[in-house]
Amino acid sequence: MVLVDLPGCGTERFPTNEYFKTLKLSSYDLFIFVTELRFFQDDRIVFSQLANELKKPCFLVRNKFDLALADAAHDGHNLTDAEIKHAIEQNIRENLAPLDVKKVYMVSARRPAHYDLPSLLEDIQGSFDGMKKLRLENDFAAWSQESLAKKRANAMRITSWYAGIAALNGLNPVIGLDVSIDLGILRKLAQEVAQIYSLTTEQEEYWKDLLKGPHGRAMLQKTVSLTLKYGTETAITAIIKAVGKREFPKVFAKLIPLAGQALACAAGAGLTYTFGKGLVDEYHEMAEQLFEELRSAA
Repeated sequence: MVLVDLPGCGTERFPTNEYFKTLKLSSYDLFIFVTELRFFQDDRIVFSQLANELKKPCFLVRNKFDLALADAAHDGHNLTDAEIKHAIEQNIRENLAPLDVKKVYMVSARRPAHYDLPSLLEDIQGSFDGMKKLRLENDFAAWSQESLAKKRANAMRITSWYAGIAALNGLNPVIGLDVSIDLGILRKLAQEVAQIYSLTTEQEEYWKDLLKGPHGRAMLQKTVSLTLKYGTETAITAIIKAVGKREFPKVFAKLIPLAGQALACAAGAGLTYTFGKGLVDEYHEMAEQLFEELRSAA
């Protein structure tokens, strides 16, 4: 998945009348048109062309909705959040008339678990099918219970795939090498599940920006502990020993013709699936706690 931050149009380098051709916009799958405060004439032209000429999904996003609510309260407007949202949406529709805009998504980068970001991500995923849809479900952050449920289902599906690979490794005749391969399989599985739930070590800085206060810092520490638990081969080996001493029966089982190999395959698959399920359970529980923490944040 490649996200491209396109430059603004109507500049000397990117004039509006050459914008589509210069940036080869027909090569993209969909567009997310982000605005704040107001539309300019060039914005209107580009959005109209995206929607009418390319005939590709185009999502209209109004960012910094939290500031709009704060400004309305500061100015003494006695309006509900829904009324403010409606007023902003009507203004955008008037700016884009006669173009029919299906939906305007109100979002805030500072409060991703609020407003319309969850539905925006759901609708973007719904624009695809097959492997592209699966990839988006895995890669997008989960800001709704529905998204979390999809991630769990996909993580368990991947766990089953790796269990199948481990079963094939049970046919490996080289004692010692098969154990090393199994460890590599489990580590790769741990990395993929962490990526699905956006809980890798590389993503710690992102969570630091969102989790504030003592409680938020405690949550962050829990995520760090989780990544350390499954992030190294040494840690995974310790977990395997805790789950059960299945590698050792598998090694000796290979000394038994035919039946021994079948037993080795079953043991490898069982170990991987058990490890993966525990892994998914822990990451899913952590993701749910993070979701609830951000939902309850002021």
